[in-house]
Amino acid sequence: MRFSLRFYLKMVALCLCGVFLPVQESRTENIRFTSVPDIFNWNISNPQPGWEETLDWFFDHLQKDGPDFTLNAGDIMDARWWEDEAQVKKKTEEYWSGFKKRFDDRKMTVYVAPGDHEYGDDGGLKIGHIARAFGEQFTRLMGMPKNGPANHIGRTFSVRKDNLLVITLDTFEDQGKRFGYTVGKEQLVWLEKTFQANADAEFIIVQGHLPIVGPVRSKNSSASMLKGGTDSDLWKLMVKHGVHVYLCGEHHRITVKKQDGIWQIVHGALWGTQTDLNYLRGSVRPTEMTLQLLEFDVDYSGGYIGDHPHRGAKNKPRENVTLKAKTKSDGPRVTGTLVLSANPKQPVAVTKATGWFEKTTPSK
Repeated sequence: MRFSLRFYLKMVALCLCGVFLPVQESRTENIRFTSVPDIFNWNISNPQPGWEETLDWFFDHLQKDGPDFTLNAGDIMDARWWEDEAQVKKKTEEYWSGFKKRFDDRKMTVYVAPGDHEYGDDGGLKIGHIARAFGEQFTRLMGMPKNGPANHIGRTFSVRKDNLLVITLDTFEDQGKRFGYTVGKEQLVWLEKTFQANADAEFIIVQGHLPIVGPVRSKNSSASMLKGGTDSDLWKLMVKHGVHVYLCGEHHRITVKKQDGIWQIVHGALWGTQTDLNYLRGSVRPTEMTLQLLEFDVDYSGGYIGDHPHRGAKNKPRENVTLKAKTKSDGPRVTGTLVLSANPKQPVAVTKATGWFEKTTPSK
């Protein structure tokens, strides 16, 4: 059996405190997962006529590439429902439940972080009581783990998979009259305790909707970022505890940056609008984590799907989504690979970085 440096440090600390824990043996097979933020970012029904054949193809790939779980860093629907709490309740039950059912029908596990659209988009975040109604519905309908801080139950949480720790954060905080683009004290206190309790994890992935390190590429987005960026308490805490990867969305483009030892991967795309789409697949085994970005192309046709209040006549998704011929014949193409290796005597090291992962800014 091999154990990480984190594991030994935790054991020493516990022994000094007179606390002993049973030894856990790492499994030998891979943990396999996918990441797909900003799907759909429009109000897409289940079923959605004109979309289902392409969605079946896509979910087949998610299921095959990531049988253990799928990560989603938010913006699952457009959700500009600002009239009152009753409208929020009715519409989220219709659209969010339909989104979750796509995974449930396939017996797929999905971990979703709230995006701005899970609070009614930028307009909803400005209306405190509307944003709170969205938050309550997210907790009630999405069925996420409930081991997070009390003021973000079901929206901030952690999952441990053998030597991998996965943390989902809510990058939006209730500030009374409106919500802010930040991670507040309660989440940070909980996050510190979670890191400490999982000090033996060889790899740590955190997902949240908003990027922290800028600038990033952006298209068809309000281009929001976490307040304070790398000067924020959140970033400093992640650096302190050796987070390896931060996954986020919002900008509908791919940007990879490495700073302070953390790989920030912004990805995802706007289904129904953008023709170049993407997702990430990952695998973790003892001492090694591999991440790959994959891209594929689609075509759109027909008119526009209409249930999108506060939008212009053509600022909506198209009725039909089909795969381009090359995508249908060849499948998604790998456009970046990152391999991180853990050694009990050394920090995690990069053993391979190609494509998007070669285009990063250097770490400090």
